[in-house]
Amino acid sequence: MAFSSLGSPSRLPAMVTGLLLCLASPCVAQSPEIGLSSPRLAGVDAVIGGASGFAGVVGVEREGKVVHLAAYGVAERETGTPHRIDEIWRWSSVSKMITAILILQQVDDGRIALDSPLRAYLPDFAVNADRITIRQLLKHTSGLANANAGPDVAPADGTPDAYQQATDWRPACQAPPSAEPGAGFAYNNCDYFVLAEVLEAVTGQTYDQLIQMRIVQPLGLGSVGVPQGPARREAYVDGQPEPIQYPASWGAAAGVYGSTRDLLAIQTALMEGRLISAASRAEMWAGDPQAGFAALSVWSYEPDLKACLGKTRLVERYGEVGGVQVRTFMLPDQDVAIAVYSNDGSTTFGEVWRGEGLSVDILRAAACLPSPAAS
Repeated sequence: MAFSSLGSPSRLPAMVTGLLLCLASPCVAQSPEIGLSSPRLAGVDAVIGGASGFAGVVGVEREGKVVHLAAYGVAERETGTPHRIDEIWRWSSVSKMITAILILQQVDDGRIALDSPLRAYLPDFAVNADRITIRQLLKHTSGLANANAGPDVAPADGTPDAYQQATDWRPACQAPPSAEPGAGFAYNNCDYFVLAEVLEAVTGQTYDQLIQMRIVQPLGLGSVGVPQGPARREAYVDGQPEPIQYPASWGAAAGVYGSTRDLLAIQTALMEGRLISAASRAEMWAGDPQAGFAALSVWSYEPDLKACLGKTRLVERYGEVGGVQVRTFMLPDQDVAIAVYSNDGSTTFGEVWRGEGLSVDILRAAACLPSPAAS
């Protein structure tokens, strides 16, 4: 699997990182998105203020307008460097949502069919290629061996051999399968490593090139891409720097980086039908009650959020790699998108389906406000 080449040290100023992403890929470099006058919602600030020690960035977009974008706490504890709203950060498994969008764009173009076998696109794939479908890969029901334990953390020496070891997913994903195709849900990074290879086989473009051509350029984004290069640390686990990570080792499963505002823009464009067709979006958001309401790369269901929302449609996608935690929420009926990033692995978000916790409090604070059009 090929990715754009980008070397990134452990901590670069956010704007420099964004410019490097654009030098490595055909995207548009932008100045920091919103300066000191970034919009704030008192309710969201109050919720985050009540979360002891929260460190990260929270963004809210409603009816196509950013109504909250704020940074909280310390990004780098050794130097006391605070978080910034224009940081380029690891999207972790939210990357799977980006991969699903790229696949569904090819479905819309007639080049991929969700229920076609993998062999139609990767004839040499060694495991159940005639029985695994694209839909099963997207829904984590392929039965492929589970590579979730690696290759996320590479040896600490940063040598070329270590880097190759970190980015070679094939041995783990072509091991004997863990289940029959379609037998049931089993979360698995291999499904999305394979989907990226399908995309490359069908289009002749690398995964990162497709991100630039089909998402970044149409939406005018300035920070999104998959870095490839030296080991890095950017978060904390149990109060200590996370294990060394090779960003490209996560690829289409968890290797996309970008800013909070760019992630909000992608979520809003998805809700508004500017990335995939209405039919593909309906497929993507069709949560399966038998699999915990898992859909195609996201979870989609109707929790009772009470407050001003009551029972409403919610599409969510979480991500965690090392000490990074990401939470994204879409409330399509309210036209609200929320992106939350923390570089502290100890942050407790709770589960929305339980109706309590920090995530629920953020959802209520973000959605229960006057419409931006009326403010």
